Amino acid sequence: MNVHTVLRPTRSLLLRCSRLHGGPNSNAVPRKIQSPHCNNNSILGGRSFSSAQDQDQYKIVPVYEGSLAKAARIMKLASVASLVGGCAAVPFFFAAESDVPSAARTILAVTTMGTTGSSTLLLTWALKPYITTLHVVADEKADAIEIEHDTPLLVQTLTFLARPYTRLVFPEQLAPASIPMTSWLARRPSETLAAKADEILAQINKDRKRGDQVQLAQQDDRFYVHTQGSVSALMEKILAAAPGQG
Repeated sequence: MNVHTVLRPTRSLLLRCSRLHGGPNSNAVPRKIQSPHCNNNSILGGRSFSSAQDQDQYKIVPVYEGSLAKAARIMKLASVASLVGGCAAVPFFFAAESDVPSAARTILAVTTMGTTGSSTLLLTWALKPYITTLHVVADEKADAIEIEHDTPLLVQTLTFLARPYTRLVFPEQLAPASIPMTSWLARRPSETLAAKADEILAQINKDRKRGDQVQLAQQDDRFYVHTQGSVSALMEKILAAAPGQG
């Protein structure tokens, strides 16, 4: 058998494979790899949107951070831990074998609970209005931020368990307070501000869980902020926009 007869179909097969995969001598047009469409505007504020109509209308701008925010959180956690520890220790006053009379044990248990409970309540009352962070809710398209009496603010404080608690408030609502550890007392918002707040909160809370949703500040809500030291320019404008401040 002729060797060339055997190699001819093999060479023909290799040539076809080379043309199919775009070899150096192939006349086939190479296929282009299309990258998926990526729109830089589809991600805004940490959320994904399917269309431009769903994009956020507002941006959150940091203005103030409490210098004792971390210390306040640690103090709250330590206070709650001491209260829990005191409650857990009460049964041992009566379960342990001892010559101490039951009346004395009761006095010790009541004293322990009263001391830890009163200190926790006092610390909770003092740190409840402490503002850890304050942000301005500004228009997404605005180049400069102007602080007016109806500029929405996001004020974050701490709950009893030292969890962040955020409320929406307007400078018009903030009235000066004479209560210790309190800079402002919130007033009831007008109907115009309440309607504006509903629109903002609907967008802010749309991706938040029920327990983490931002609430509108209500009448007599207390807030405490450091105003004695240096503050940012925007914070100075907020202080000036609040009634009785500046």
